[in-house]
Amino acid sequence: MSFISIRQLTKTYDNGRIHALRGIDINIEKGEMFGLVGPDGAGKTSLFRILATLLLPTSGTAVVDGQDVVRSYRRLRRSIGYMPGTFSLYRDLTVAENLHFFADLFGVSVAENYPLIRDIYDQLAPFRDRPAGKLSGGMKQKLALCCTLIHAPRLLLLDEPSTGVDPVSRRELWAMLTRLNRERGLTIVASTPYREEIALCRRVALLAEGQVTAVGNPTEVLPPETTLTTRPRPDDARPVIVAEGLTKQFGTFTACDHISFEVGRGEIFGFLGANGAGKTTAMRMLTGLSLPTDGRAMVAGCDVATEAETLKRRIGYMSQRFALYDDLTVEENLRLFGGIYGMSPTDIARRSKELMVQLDMAAERHTLVGTMPLGWKQRLAFSVAIFHHPAIVFLDEPTGGVDADARRRFWQLIYDAADRGITIFVTTHYMDEADYCDRVSIMVDGRIAALDTPDRLKAQYGATSMYDVFFALARTARRS
Repeated sequence: MSFISIRQLTKTYDNGRIHALRGIDINIEKGEMFGLVGPDGAGKTSLFRILATLLLPTSGTAVVDGQDVVRSYRRLRRSIGYMPGTFSLYRDLTVAENLHFFADLFGVSVAENYPLIRDIYDQLAPFRDRPAGKLSGGMKQKLALCCTLIHAPRLLLLDEPSTGVDPVSRRELWAMLTRLNRERGLTIVASTPYREEIALCRRVALLAEGQVTAVGNPTEVLPPETTLTTRPRPDDARPVIVAEGLTKQFGTFTACDHISFEVGRGEIFGFLGANGAGKTTAMRMLTGLSLPTDGRAMVAGCDVATEAETLKRRIGYMSQRFALYDDLTVEENLRLFGGIYGMSPTDIARRSKELMVQLDMAAERHTLVGTMPLGWKQRLAFSVAIFHHPAIVFLDEPTGGVDADARRRFWQLIYDAADRGITIFVTTHYMDEADYCDRVSIMVDGRIAALDTPDRLKAQYGATSMYDVFFALARTARRS
């Protein structure tokens, strides 16, 4: 008998009007590393929540280790560890307090199952008294994994566990998962938008519109990867961002340490680095949201320290957290942000019509944003960020958690904006996206450790991909 047996499983919402799962059939063997892949809205999270006994199926059955997820949910919860896609810990509790809380929740002690998490928790030990909300993205995920494992589950369910985590931390996290699967025989079911992580699974199920379209080896199931056509590099060298010795200190901690660089008009500039390297701090200074401790920066003709309010009207900004209003329609969001940017009603109406055509969303103008797929939301958020034709748009990890097809669509919008002369300043944890940039800088411990075109960086480090460049710099930083 399979460890997990799913038969004709369906799940509907909104009184049967929305079909999240449509007759799912999957068998998963004991001790298997199994992947769930598919675009946003394919039904992956609904399936995870049913297997975790947190959601009732509409029809069909799901059996885990011989127990039905509906009839035996109390017993099953003690043998299942579930790590959702959103941060699931208590931000105001320390690292140690979170771990002990989850142990108490399952009636176990940290000591009895500590060998299971030792390799992971040893990396967190120096921060045991730090609130979980103040950890870097990679450390948060490691703590979440420790808390998920502390009751020694037989099944581990991971819904995009490495989204928003830098490449080094992602590789470490998946090395831990692979070791738990290989050495302890832990059955793991995981979803991820990263192809290199999918390749670590023995088998995967491809979902689309709530149905399983294929099951098998990752190389057999996944569609061929397509890339964007590389655009011509700008000929226009006029700088619109100039940073000179830009520095930010928080007490005795230096988050940005005398960074200097220039970005030209219409350039796509990639601003990379591990979690905690100082990227977001630098971006907050460049957008006038935080005053530098030392150094200076001119952005769109404005001094970031003395002309912050003028600067904010000349730039666009898209944060890694979705910034639009879920309870407003697409059209209402556009009108709201157009007004914030000081646009006239006539210009707002004209730009709204143009965007609806460009995004192929004319039929969705009265749709509540909160009901839209994540990929659509992200494209809309980007369009709102450039709604007022800014000189520069700052994008902070704009494609986190978005499937590969949606990411390509999003980057086509970036290309189109850059071709119109808008400068793109973007951070990302997808190293394939670094190749789409005209130039790339990589921050390490608050400093810019490398800055050049992707091709020159790969040549400099003898690398075949930007992943290899990133890891080479990370290894150098750890040795020092």
